[in-house]
Amino acid sequence: MNTSQELQQNESLSHHIVKVVRQYLNSNVSKDAELNLYELVLEEIEGPLFRTVMEMTRYNQSKAARVLGVSRGTLRTKLKRYFDDEFIGTRED
Repeated sequence: MNTSQELQQNESLSHHIVKVVRQYLNSNVSKDAELNLYELVLEEIEGPLFRTVMEMTRYNQSKAARVLGVSRGTLRTKLKRYFDDEFIGTRED
């Protein structure tokens, strides 16, 4: 592993976010543009975050909610928002 790769592995998540947000703003936004950056970032991050945690917990919603630090109800609401019914199981009697 070269030094560049080692440095990248040691960088914090917040460092990566700062870098990406700056790149986005420098390349895609004019100085006068109105942009709901907060909502954009949430939508870009939450979907992949929830998908990854669901996959890593083998689609166990209770476990995923604990990993994410949210209630199971909040998890279900977010899953429905980003994935429709992909991760919401149905109970058949």
